[in-house]
Amino acid sequence: MDFSAWVVDLKTLTATHDSGFRLEIEGNPRDPSAVHPGKFPKGLSSIDQVRLVRTGVEALASESKQARAKSTAAVKKAYVPPANKPKRDTLSFKKSLNRKSTLKPEDETLEEGV
Repeated sequence: MDFSAWVVDLKTLTATHDSGFRLEIEGNPRDPSAVHPGKFPKGLSSIDQVRLVRTGVEALASESKQARAKSTAAVKKAYVPPANKPKRDTLSFKKSLNRKSTLKPEDETLEEGV
């Protein structure tokens, strides 16, 4: 049995194996909150059943990852600033850390005595 022969439908969040086994998930395909397996083909051992479910969930996750990569590659920035936009100084209310104190030494002694 070929465990990698899956047909994935991301709209309905289902995966169908060539043997007729169908798997439905709830939630995110890459991290499903629930997995609903259908009826297993007859004559399949319990280890092969588990392997079939695992490969089905992996097929859904990989297909979702590929679809997401395709959709994000096509999205462009919402705003692109024009190339001829002039550079302007930015106004800021923050005090500069490199600026020296404007107090004179005699002013400091007055504040201490008060």
